[in-house]
Amino acid sequence: MQISSRQYPHPVLSYYSDDFINSDFQVSLKNTKTQNSYVFDASCITSSDGINQLIKEHKAKFAFHFECQTTRYRKIFSSFEGDFKFKLPAQDIEGKVQICSFIIAVEEIDNYQLEEFHPDYEGYSFQIKKGDILAVDSEISFLAEKEIDPLKRVPSIFSIQPNRSEDAQAIEVDSSGNKIIIKLSQQNFDHYKSISLNPNFQPILSSLIVIPALVSILETLKNEQTNVEYEECRWYQVIDLRLKDFGIELGSQSFEQESTISIAQKLIGDPLRYSFSALMNLEED
Repeated sequence: MQISSRQYPHPVLSYYSDDFINSDFQVSLKNTKTQNSYVFDASCITSSDGINQLIKEHKAKFAFHFECQTTRYRKIFSSFEGDFKFKLPAQDIEGKVQICSFIIAVEEIDNYQLEEFHPDYEGYSFQIKKGDILAVDSEISFLAEKEIDPLKRVPSIFSIQPNRSEDAQAIEVDSSGNKIIIKLSQQNFDHYKSISLNPNFQPILSSLIVIPALVSILETLKNEQTNVEYEECRWYQVIDLRLKDFGIELGSQSFEQESTISIAQKLIGDPLRYSFSALMNLEED
């Protein structure tokens, strides 16, 4: 649920309109991660005496709407108190979570009219229904990371698939989704499928297929002026986290100065060395 400038059938205290004068509504939301949940500390305040009176009379309350596009999770947490806590199960959210903060009506309010209304509303009153928004603050978001997440293993953010197109290239890379899709021509994919059955050849396959794809992705990240379009992709988040383990920040000088082939080897776990070992063992056999 994204909040943007919009027209309501009644005055709304917001950061983007002048429906109210000399009044504001602000929230602060801090979270801490436990093993199974996210614990949020919410702090809400409004300088509107009229809305504060409605909250005191339990005719309105503070509310936070959470929405996770990845898991389709949606829920509202609310309270009559300006400071309150609530929990989100960690298993229900993943990736970017959007949060909208409101003051909403708890019941119908007849003849809604406050002294803080803009002078243009003088002499007018409004009918408020239960659930109507009375105030809204700017949207915020946070990134939900699971404590145990198999996708933190860099190789698992890749998916190797056959490309059955008549003009298929030997190898192509698609990074538009949550995983990096490596598409192999049908013949190459058949060879890959057969060879992958032998676990001893996994490092060789990583060097032949995954490393070139990862180098291509890293080169793209180096050359792009901004990585905003990738930030919600799961593969980007995993690579970003893994690079930080090596003291490398995407977009930083350390990332720009180090070669992409060297970074790719670090991310995958030095498959070149294990590939040589596998080949030496094969030769000895």
